[in-house]
Amino acid sequence: MNKSFFFALLTSVIWGMAPAFEKVGLSGKIDPYVGVIVRTIPIIIFGVAGLFFLGKTNAISNQLELRTVLFLVLGGLIAGFFGQLSLYTALKSGEASVVIPISATYPLTTLIIAVLFLGEQLTIAKLVGIVMVVTGVILLR
Repeated sequence: MNKSFFFALLTSVIWGMAPAFEKVGLSGKIDPYVGVIVRTIPIIIFGVAGLFFLGKTNAISNQLELRTVLFLVLGGLIAGFFGQLSLYTALKSGEASVVIPISATYPLTTLIIAVLFLGEQLTIAKLVGIVMVVTGVILLR
């Protein structure tokens, strides 16, 4: 098993477990917006501590360019804040077993953007994948 496959699989397991905890956390009277903020605080603490623990503080000044920072911040705001807020709003009122698979169709959006704006090729395999994703969403609806 190669490194990228292992970490992709680990990501799937971790991301598959997290919504169960989040659904339980959102089952009380907490507002989804407050939930996103509460979720974000430990991420910031662990992230900053990791910079120091791993000795990567110099990487901030050595590796970051304005364009890099802008795109990463934009991605973080879109996915990490607005996407999470949207997910928590859906989880608060819906079933995790339906909300998570539907929200996990984001690769479909990525594929469309990658083909239209990043110049990636649309292949038969990708078209078949799109049909399967759309069919899965229809079945869960």
